[in-house]
Amino acid sequence: MNRPMITSKLEGRDAVAQAVYFSAFAVVGVPLSIRIALTTPLPEPRTALLLSIVGLVSYHLPVTLPSNVKLHPGFPLVMSALYSHGCSAAILVIAPAMLFHFFTKRHGLLNCLFNAGQFTICVYVAEAVGLQLGWQPGVPAAAGDIATILLLMLTFDILNILFVSVSRSIENREPWTNCFTKLLYADRKAVLPRRTFLTVVAVLLSSHIGNAAFVIVFLGVVSLRLETAFQKELIEKTEEAETDTLTKAYNMRYLQKWLNTEFGTGPEDKGNCCFIFSDIDGLKAVNDRYGHDAGDRLLIHVAEILFANVRDKDKIVRYGGDEFVIALPRTGLQQAAAVAMRILQVSDSNPFLVDGAKVDFGLSIGVASWPEHGETVLDTIRMADKAMYVAKKSGGNTARLAADL
Repeated sequence: MNRPMITSKLEGRDAVAQAVYFSAFAVVGVPLSIRIALTTPLPEPRTALLLSIVGLVSYHLPVTLPSNVKLHPGFPLVMSALYSHGCSAAILVIAPAMLFHFFTKRHGLLNCLFNAGQFTICVYVAEAVGLQLGWQPGVPAAAGDIATILLLMLTFDILNILFVSVSRSIENREPWTNCFTKLLYADRKAVLPRRTFLTVVAVLLSSHIGNAAFVIVFLGVVSLRLETAFQKELIEKTEEAETDTLTKAYNMRYLQKWLNTEFGTGPEDKGNCCFIFSDIDGLKAVNDRYGHDAGDRLLIHVAEILFANVRDKDKIVRYGGDEFVIALPRTGLQQAAAVAMRILQVSDSNPFLVDGAKVDFGLSIGVASWPEHGETVLDTIRMADKAMYVAKKSGGNTARLAADL
């Protein structure tokens, strides 16, 4: 079976720069790993076999946290092997796993050689930095050596991010500085504390209890993988139960829970919350003329407009049928009115098409503010509903404020 030389979204000549970059690390890093294996002491055979096995498995079982950030369990094992046995042991953990991705993950050959080569360079430089500080592989770590452990980790990490960010820059045609900054912090901030703690503990354990530590760390990360998989499944099921399957807006179950959580204790320190009540003008005509499938697509079309014109913290709820409610926490009435007008303008400039033909529809919108227009938030939503009906009776495709009723 044929395998690609390089896996990239770039094609033809555009992929040449990426291929040259990968090849450079293959030419430097892979021979370096072979030279290290031939010229530096390897761990005793049982330890070498164990490190290779846990490395292969670990780099094929990333832990995906509920935040969708991935924690690769191989990193603590690489650092533990480096600290306890030196560079050759760390390469046993990481290089075979990277090369094996050619078969298990169908990565291009150059991708695999790049990963193996750049990781080898990272380990080699980290070891050199540690040796300059007086660290010696195999000497049990003490509490005072944590600074050295952190420096080894930082050296490896910075180099790895540097090498990968250049590749990412070529692949995405983005400035290198943007890619580096994103990889250094933005993509890892959710996992960095846990990853650092786990790695330091793994290094301390391995330097004192040897092979048992590698097994303990591996089993610990596997259990974390199972735990996070369960948490993620629970979150997904909760989202499914609280989300309208057609429009992906929240449903009434979620709205009731959110209102109880946010406003169940009264108005103290809650700030203003505005509600936009929206009803689609012309949905019945679309259903009658084009069928309910077209009507469903119109609901989706409107929901996409709403999502595109509110903040992340605002809540869009399918209230029922063709009605949507938008909750805008800590928002004044004039700000909410501006959001409503923007939704109307975007709706007018984004026609709904059926078989390539434009189909007319509109939005009748009512806006109310809590606690100004209701003793309770439910009263305020009802006032927004009344304002929406006034807008509909005025011809539709317009907005009215509860303050004007």
